[in-house]
Amino acid sequence: MEQSAEIIEHTAEVQLRLRAPTLGDLAGVAGQALAELGRVPPAAGGAWREVTVRAKDREALLVHWLNELIYLAEAERWVAVEFAPDRVTETEWRMRARGVTVDTAPSRVKAATFHGLRIAAVADGVEADVVLDV
Repeated sequence: MEQSAEIIEHTAEVQLRLRAPTLGDLAGVAGQALAELGRVPPAAGGAWREVTVRAKDREALLVHWLNELIYLAEAERWVAVEFAPDRVTETEWRMRARGVTVDTAPSRVKAATFHGLRIAAVADGVEADVVLDV
């Protein structure tokens, strides 16, 4: 399956439709889509760093993952743009990420939400919908 992220605009929301061969790849596609929304160049630099989130299920993991990336961009002015899964389970995503340091945090996205959230297995991988508050 080819990886893709489709951005669907709403009035105060943006919906992401994500597709990837595996759940770990889906986390990476979600992170790349978030960086694209912040208009951050896709060229990563510097050392890899570990980003880990835990939750009760994979849907909550997707929301927590995106919100952790939003937090890192706001608090540390660091935007992850390249991802590699280390450990991906139904309750934990441990990813390696490389990114870029920015002068001003990309503030377009406030948070990932549970509204309309879904992750489903499809013939050649996984597909997810997640709505971002902007």
